[in-house]
Amino acid sequence: MPQKNQNSFLQYASVATQLLVAFAFAAFGGKWLDFKFFSRTPIFIWILPLLVGIGMIVKVIKDTDNKNGANKHTDNKSDTKK
Repeated sequence: MPQKNQNSFLQYASVATQLLVAFAFAAFGGKWLDFKFFSRTPIFIWILPLLVGIGMIVKVIKDTDNKNGANKHTDNKSDTKK
């Protein structure tokens, strides 16, 4: 397997593992909170995975953002004249 393909595979495998672990913790944590607060409706088991999903989408967008894009902040101190 070429080096570039292996790095891409490892990067996506890492993101998938993080996603599965985060959703598992959110689901079990939400279930635990629902039982702790004697909630009749499963509020936390819906809210926590939703928040994790939103957070993971933001993380994937930041990780895959083009580093040479318009949002890149450069330090142009060498271009300033005294």
